[in-house]
Amino acid sequence: MKRAFTLIELLVVIAIIAILAAILFPVFAQAKAAAKKTACLSNVKQMATAAQLYLGDNDDSYPSTVAYFPSGFTFPNQSYWYFGFHFTSNSACWLDPALGTLYPYQKSNQIQACPDAKDLKPGVGGAPFTIDASQAPLGYDKNFLIGGYYTLAGNVTYGPFFGATQWENVADSILLTDAANGKSPTSTSTTAPTSTFNGIHPPRNIVTGAANTTYVAGRHSDFANVAFMDTHAKSKKVSYVGAGVANPVVHMGYILGPGAAGPTSPGANYYYVPDKSTSNPYL
Repeated sequence: MKRAFTLIELLVVIAIIAILAAILFPVFAQAKAAAKKTACLSNVKQMATAAQLYLGDNDDSYPSTVAYFPSGFTFPNQSYWYFGFHFTSNSACWLDPALGTLYPYQKSNQIQACPDAKDLKPGVGGAPFTIDASQAPLGYDKNFLIGGYYTLAGNVTYGPFFGATQWENVADSILLTDAANGKSPTSTSTTAPTSTFNGIHPPRNIVTGAANTTYVAGRHSDFANVAFMDTHAKSKKVSYVGAGVANPVVHMGYILGPGAAGPTSPGANYYYVPDKSTSNPYL
């Protein structure tokens, strides 16, 4: 005659399974997070390689932030690095990855989607037309000073620095990184940000010296994947010092220069500016 399990024995088995699950599930979650971080690192590496190929075809100059060409409608089509505004009427457009300046060198818009931010889309507000952003994944953004500039006293400008030869120590110069639409250092909003495509500003404002809006997303356990101008990629710790009380919650912060204590410290902008000498007042 076979003996059935007693209730106590069944409870013991259930307890053992529960203990094993409690031990293993965090391990599985960590392995999954590590896999996503690695896939993201591959993305930024490929995007940096695409930019390097573009340099080879364009006299060592990076693309402008935006280029315009006729659409046949009221507004011209617009081409950014990673997608373009493709107008379908006088009042509507969609974000077309194939219109991106670097698309011919990437041949894919999927590498623009960080696995930890697959649903991150460009914001669609503020335009005098409707924008369909459903086909434009974008988890990354480029260094603002490549194509952007600050206006200093006397109407002198700092930037843009399109020429690759203008940048010192390209192995320490940020090309692009995990990013999202900026949060003010004084922001208390924990609303999830949208993506950004107009450039990541350096931690310290070039004009005022104050802490800039945060654009770097520490979405990989407070690390961001960064591609540098020599095309190598690595994960870097994101600093939330001086970033505002809400920004650590939404993982928005800064990548500070070596030894910088915060975004307003001298040297905070080391990875963002072309002139890395200590005599550079914008370092």
